[in-house]
Amino acid sequence: MSLTKLLPLVGKIMQRRPLLFNSVVYGFFCTSAEFIRQNYNRKVITTSKPVVIESKQTSKVDTKGPVLLGIQRLCETLDIVDKDNSIQSTDSYNWPQLKRYAIYGCFLAGPILHGWYKWLDSFYNGTSVRIILTKLFADQFLLTPPLLVVFFTSMSLMEAKSDIFEECRIKFLHTFQTSCGYWLPVQLINFMLVPPSLRVVYVSVAVFIWINILCYLKSAPVVEHANKT
Repeated sequence: MSLTKLLPLVGKIMQRRPLLFNSVVYGFFCTSAEFIRQNYNRKVITTSKPVVIESKQTSKVDTKGPVLLGIQRLCETLDIVDKDNSIQSTDSYNWPQLKRYAIYGCFLAGPILHGWYKWLDSFYNGTSVRIILTKLFADQFLLTPPLLVVFFTSMSLMEAKSDIFEECRIKFLHTFQTSCGYWLPVQLINFMLVPPSLRVVYVSVAVFIWINILCYLKSAPVVEHANKT
C-alpha cells in the first residue's frame, strides 16, 4: 500500500477509534525501544557497572495470592515469562520481554494516557500560562508516580516474580527523579504547541526516547543494601 493511501486510512482510524489508535501507537514505540536496546546489547559488549540503588528493605516477601497466581499462570501460558532466572544471553533476543512491553504499552499505558489526556484537556481547557503550568505539574506529579508503579508491578507480575512490589520499591525514587528531568520540558512543549488530538501520539514519540531510559533502569540488577545504623 502506497503512502498516499496509507495516510488517509491512518487518519480515519485516529478519528473513529482514537483509543485503539493511541494504544497501538504507544505499544509500538514501547516495544520498539526495548527491541533497539536488546539489539544494541547484542552488538556491543559493555563493561559498565550496573546501577545500584539503595533500599531499606532487605527481606523477600511472597505477595502471591490466588488471583496473582492465576494471572501468572496465564502469563506462562502466553509465553511471556522468562524460562529461567538466569541473565539473558546477548546472542539472542528476549522475546518474552518484548511481549511484556507490547502488553504494557497497548493494554495498560496506552489506554491510561488516552483517558488521562482526554480528561486533562477537557477539565483544563485553554492555553494561558496558568493552565499550561497546571497541566504540566498535574501530569508529572499526579499521573507519573502511579504510572511508574503500574509499570514496575505489572512487569514483575508478568515476570512471575515472588514479590511483585520489590523492584518498584527499590527503583521508584531514582526513576521518578530521572523522569522529572526528561518529562517536564517535553510536556511543556506538548501542552503549549501540540493539538489535543495528537497528544498521545506526541507522547508516544517522546516515549520512544524515555522507554530506552526506562528499559535501562528496568534491566539494571536489583541490588539492595541494608541501612547500617
